[in-house]
Amino acid sequence: MRISFHIALFIFFSQTITLPQSPYSLDTGREIAIFGSGVLLGIVDIKLIENKDPINYEELSHLSRENVNSFDRGATYNWSPSAAEWSNVLLITTIASPLLMFTSSSVRADAGIFLTMYLQNILTTYSVSHFPKGIINRYRPYVYNEDVPDEIKQNVDATHSFLSAHTSVAFASAVFLSITFAKYNPDSNLTPYIWGTSLLFASAVGYLRYASGNHFPTDIIAGAIVGSVVGFLIPLIHESNEEEKGTVVHAGNPYNNLISFSTTF
Repeated sequence: MRISFHIALFIFFSQTITLPQSPYSLDTGREIAIFGSGVLLGIVDIKLIENKDPINYEELSHLSRENVNSFDRGATYNWSPSAAEWSNVLLITTIASPLLMFTSSSVRADAGIFLTMYLQNILTTYSVSHFPKGIINRYRPYVYNEDVPDEIKQNVDATHSFLSAHTSVAFASAVFLSITFAKYNPDSNLTPYIWGTSLLFASAVGYLRYASGNHFPTDIIAGAIVGSVVGFLIPLIHESNEEEKGTVVHAGNPYNNLISFSTTF
């Protein structure tokens, strides 16, 4: 099952946008560059994936799990559509989890800044994670499983094993939530629990992708690394410097400019 959703990208056309005591700020040129490169790479991803060919019968008949490295081979015995469905549910949960930050008045005051970073985090992770799927033909573990029908194996999606986009987006969301929570609540005793819970959910997504037969352990590890890096970098590059903190710059109407991007997991 694939997850489809629309990402609305709000770009605020002013110079630097900060709010009183805000730990983060926006810069017009930087935000346009991040959104623009993310959308462009996403379009490239879609085109590359559209041009891929599915596995033909001859290729399928010559596949053997013995040709899979020993570390990944165990995944070839897995096949669980229900695990795949649960991975979708947990993915949606982890994607939505940073929005819980809006229970904080300081985050609500920073709504434009926080939403911009949140959307950039998802878009960048999606685009970076899907690029390897378009250029690398790595068969999903279930392709090697004798219990899986050939019509499923011969779908082009069966060539999209590397890397696990579910896992990368889950870890990006988990790291993003944990870092921004700590930044907005520097004295909170809840920070370790936020880290632990969010990473547990992200890890559960990765495990379910393994249990479902959709990904090898190396796909999941790579996805976790990519997602964690993006989830760390997006808040980092938006941190306000000391001069910006406590200033207010008029941002205008945040709905003046809207870019809509539709994508599928």
